[in-house]
Amino acid sequence: MKALHSLSAIAITASLVFALAPISQGHALSDTFETAPEQNADVVLEGKDAGPGYLVLSPVRSNGFLRQYEVQADPGIERLSGDGLLKLRLHELEVLSALAKLETEKSFLDGLTEAAKRPVGFVESTVTDPVGTAKNTISGVGRVFGRISKGVEEAVSGNAGSPADLAKSITGQAKARRELAVKLNVDPYTTYKPLSDKLDQAANVSTAGSLTVGVVLSLVPGGMISQVASTAESLRTSLIDSTPTELAERTAQTLRDDGISEQVITQLMHNEFYTPTERAVIAYQLRQFTTVEGLELLAAKAASAEGRDVAYFQLRRVVLTQYYNEKISGLASIKDVAGFPVAIRRDGVAAVIMPMDMVAWTESTASTFSSINEGLSGLPFPPTSVDFLMTGDITDMAAERIASFGWGITSNQPMPEGVVY
Repeated sequence: MKALHSLSAIAITASLVFALAPISQGHALSDTFETAPEQNADVVLEGKDAGPGYLVLSPVRSNGFLRQYEVQADPGIERLSGDGLLKLRLHELEVLSALAKLETEKSFLDGLTEAAKRPVGFVESTVTDPVGTAKNTISGVGRVFGRISKGVEEAVSGNAGSPADLAKSITGQAKARRELAVKLNVDPYTTYKPLSDKLDQAANVSTAGSLTVGVVLSLVPGGMISQVASTAESLRTSLIDSTPTELAERTAQTLRDDGISEQVITQLMHNEFYTPTERAVIAYQLRQFTTVEGLELLAAKAASAEGRDVAYFQLRRVVLTQYYNEKISGLASIKDVAGFPVAIRRDGVAAVIMPMDMVAWTESTASTFSSINEGLSGLPFPPTSVDFLMTGDITDMAAERIASFGWGITSNQPMPEGVVY
């Protein structure tokens, strides 16, 4: 197995040996390639390969860009592509385990008993035909429930969820679920069904069971409640207070305010590989650096994702690019370089920002990086140098080949704390 570079080793290689080398195509491709190394899960995850209800199987393989994981949990073996999706799932499993433990708490069990007598769907049972009744009483419902009137209209028109969804909104169960999820730092719209079911159960206890969200959270084992930076508080508040329809409207409007075209907005808002929360995060992140030209390129790449792994990669790239602009070096623009969004810093340096897990010099990676390097050389104003920033490891061979372009390399860059892993 090829040795993996630490951050300091990469910095020494890049800054001392190749810092003064011009961007060139001389070493773009090599006849020598390598197979991405296999690694033990306990090494990659630093001993966190096993936890409550899960085991990450070894060996962990890579496609030259992202690690490929197999996670054994109660539903069976799940395959996940990328460190980000793996860390997301492990946190969801941790929260799932914590919520399952609530069933050993007497007050929670009492709440479950009370909720069973008065389930969240009780609003539906008050009428034989809830939708039919709603058709005749939209104005009355609007006066009583305010913003719920729009939800009723959508339910009647068939543009929203079922009568059960409407009932959850009216009783407060839907908002309680969103608040519980956000404060546990999981996605209120998680697609992981075991966790989704537990959030529904806890929210039901909080509403029909007459326990406040605060009381339910107080029963959760210590250390699970999210503590986030104040800069993200507006997003958290929006996730809690907004219905799905309102969140979608706010996300789309934020993207418009970010200067994103209607075509890209429509494509992103209908991309099923993102949750509503993740679309909102993309819009929120882009809002943080609207002075940078070319944000449409980042948004368009995200909108065109054709798989869950690609979508999460694009989401992480948006977050990491915003972090780079704020914490590392100010950006002037985003350029399309050989089909990849590449940032140009205000000082003229190009920043190739990619949340990759394990870069090995395979034919695919060689082609990718060589194309970017050639594209940078062909810009009307080529960058003075190139900063390649990645979130994971890189092999000796990949580091040598990429550094031969004259690029500086930063590996093992942590993702910023927040809802994206």
